[in-house]
Amino acid sequence: MSGKYFQRFVSIVLLILSIAACGPALPTAAPSPTPLPTRKWTGPKPLIAMNFEPWTEQLPTMNDLSVLWGPYMAEREWGNPREAVQGDGWGFTYDMAMDTQYKYGEDGIAGWADLQETVCFAFGFWDERQPYVTERLYGLSNPEGKYGETILEQRIFWENTPTHSYARYEYHYPREKPRFVVEIVYAKRDNQTTLVQVTVQATEAGTLHLLPMVWLRGEGYVQRLGGNAYDVAYNGGHFVIKTATPPTGWQISSNITGKKGDFNRAMIQNKQLANTGEGNRAAWDLALSLQAGESQTVYLAFANAASTREAERNADATLAHSSSILSLRQAEAEALYQNQVTQHQDVYRYALMNLLWNKMYYAYDGSFEEHWNGKVNLHDVVLVPDKWEFPWPAMWDTCFQAKAAALADITLAKDNLLLFLSPRWQTDAGHVPNVEWDMDAETPPLFAWAAWEIYQTDGDRYFLECIFPRLQRHYSYCRSALDEDGDGLYTGGFMGMDNIPRPSGPDVEQADTSAWMAFFAKHMSLIAQALGFASQATQYEDDYAALVQRINRELWDEEDGFYYDRDANGPLRIKSYVGLIPLIAGVPDKERAKRVLSHLSNPYEFWSDYGIRSMARNETIYEAGYSTSGWKNSNWRGPVWMPINYLLVQALGEHEPVLAETLRENLIRTVEQEWQATHHFFEYYHAETGKGLGADHQTGWTALVANLIQERWGR
Repeated sequence: MSGKYFQRFVSIVLLILSIAACGPALPTAAPSPTPLPTRKWTGPKPLIAMNFEPWTEQLPTMNDLSVLWGPYMAEREWGNPREAVQGDGWGFTYDMAMDTQYKYGEDGIAGWADLQETVCFAFGFWDERQPYVTERLYGLSNPEGKYGETILEQRIFWENTPTHSYARYEYHYPREKPRFVVEIVYAKRDNQTTLVQVTVQATEAGTLHLLPMVWLRGEGYVQRLGGNAYDVAYNGGHFVIKTATPPTGWQISSNITGKKGDFNRAMIQNKQLANTGEGNRAAWDLALSLQAGESQTVYLAFANAASTREAERNADATLAHSSSILSLRQAEAEALYQNQVTQHQDVYRYALMNLLWNKMYYAYDGSFEEHWNGKVNLHDVVLVPDKWEFPWPAMWDTCFQAKAAALADITLAKDNLLLFLSPRWQTDAGHVPNVEWDMDAETPPLFAWAAWEIYQTDGDRYFLECIFPRLQRHYSYCRSALDEDGDGLYTGGFMGMDNIPRPSGPDVEQADTSAWMAFFAKHMSLIAQALGFASQATQYEDDYAALVQRINRELWDEEDGFYYDRDANGPLRIKSYVGLIPLIAGVPDKERAKRVLSHLSNPYEFWSDYGIRSMARNETIYEAGYSTSGWKNSNWRGPVWMPINYLLVQALGEHEPVLAETLRENLIRTVEQEWQATHHFFEYYHAETGKGLGADHQTGWTALVANLIQERWGR
């Protein structure tokens, strides 16, 4: 392997010390002569024996593989600030994306890439009827969609392992009336070599052109190696991809503006690829003619190595032993997370594996907002809420994702928290930019809660020591920035709950923001105690006690028995999640808690068979599902949202354990029934029917269903 390769890729997985000589996992961009380390998975071991034949070498187990290659490509790189068109984050449409070179990342169907998305691999599809080759999932931008950005394709995420040793994906084509069901399986032979199995089943007779595509984001070139192989030469070595099925056509082009859509143009205009070309982007046409009910399977393999010869040899060996590789990796994946819970095992396992599908390469320098340009520097694989609808990180999502990821891959959970609290994202003042749409905003400051929850999982004191100074900085920032009038109560704007009404004008104080700050102080005290910092623990305890007193004195409405936001004119009397956050933070005393619980358990207000509504049912602006009041897809005026419900289950356990368990069962049933019906984990759920709404792969926080199951039925 070339020295350039090591210099390129060691920087991806080496861990930088974000806090003075301490801290796990943060990839940097700095070159290093150190050989690429293999990150081992630290989760549960597979429950099977590894004895597959025939092999002249010992295959590494799932545990021993690295995460160098994986499903790190976005599903929708278009339509976000970092790819903004003329400064408009909504400016891209699907049609524009077909031939526009992206600036920061790539997208594709069942995309596969290295950790820095240097080499990209994905699929295109054409049935000789559609007006274009589908090279990325089709959907509508926020202005186009009735309920905001909307995916109109059907794809299902199945198994995935923490090292992506086995990943299975299902795609239905074409989108309007699917006639082909495509199953795509990735199975790693080793850290640098992967087998790809594609099975196409037809529901009616027809021809499907399967277009495997490989391209580079940076410098390099592609050359043919005979009729069924490409050599992708770049500064990381040679990435050779071979197909066991003779292609009916081939083409090489360039991944630049004006050239990116060449494969589409060739197929639509000539019904075949050009069988010529040069550049850094290549495709084959594998034309599969099928009868109704018939299926065909094709195999590809790609290998990365220092030389073309070595890479080609490894790809050949992988194709020759495809059955053994698939058998081993499939068995490992099927054993993953098995027998960890005694009930709801399927939805538990797939929630965690779907979460692992939400790992995505994300590069951003803050350039969408002038005063942030160059002040952040992310170029990492991170967990995102949904790779189509939300292909960017959001901060309170990150905290809930970390909680769920602690069951799936605890190293991943820690890495994500440390990354966003590192100097590459967190400012010197302590601010943690919320999301690329609004870098100045804060969402609920839940990092201390997430860190404490992870610590409770494995007792890793070193992790706490590393994250605590960054948490202190964030806490200090929030105390100052969210309490502008210095009265000890807090205001943070929308705080992640987009369209819940807020007061305006002078002396605005928010019940939820103030309670989130109490929650923050409470967990800072717990962390300080665990680290033996007695004086700091006492200070946070004092902060918590003082804030509890202020919230109860100034934001509690004795007449209604509920917490409200208020301004100079008095309380904003709308019952929503806003008034339940103090319960989560432990703010109310016994009598106040009893009155809040009377609202929470009332079926005419918050309680439903599907979870706790985000707004009381008897409010005039209550909407159980999508909003019709002019807001788009993120509706907090009624539907059931998993993250708040999860925290309510935790809080209710201290007050009404039976009610807590009933809520737990309702939430699990809601998510499980929709997953069984659709195989999707949704962003939120209709409060009167339980129907899944919003993003359909929101295992960012809906994966918390696995925590709900494990906490009750874990072994």
